[in-house]
Amino acid sequence: MARDQTRIEQEERPDDAEDQGPSPQYVVDIGGAEASGRSLVLLVGTRRCYSCIQADDEQTSAVSKVRPNIKRIATHCAQTSDYLLQDTPLKEAIFRVLLGGGNRPMTAEDISQVLSEKWAMTAYPRDVSSRVIQRLLDSSGAYCITAVP
Repeated sequence: MARDQTRIEQEERPDDAEDQGPSPQYVVDIGGAEASGRSLVLLVGTRRCYSCIQADDEQTSAVSKVRPNIKRIATHCAQTSDYLLQDTPLKEAIFRVLLGGGNRPMTAEDISQVLSEKWAMTAYPRDVSSRVIQRLLDSSGAYCITAVP
């Protein structure tokens, strides 16, 4: 009888209410990208705004570094109107939110809040709950997103 009551209580409790300790924080793993053979310079560099990309010449884009691009995205590009469009795929949006935050560690809740604010009045309503964001963060290897140890 007690076992049945425990099972019923667990079934009634939502997934978000499970006790799993503190939420993990995520960043774009610069070192891990190089080790896995991903070109993070290209991955990050192409997320800059149109004016920053147009300002590049052949020499500067060839020697571009990841960290200065992340800094430029955080201080300038993320504030442009076309940086995080409402029809952006969710994994791409998560990546852009992390870059826009200067690649500081963020939880799924933090990212969910940013997307909810940016897309409050969208013509493309989507589930940007922390549960969905968490699931996507855990499967974002192509974007070199990893949990902070």
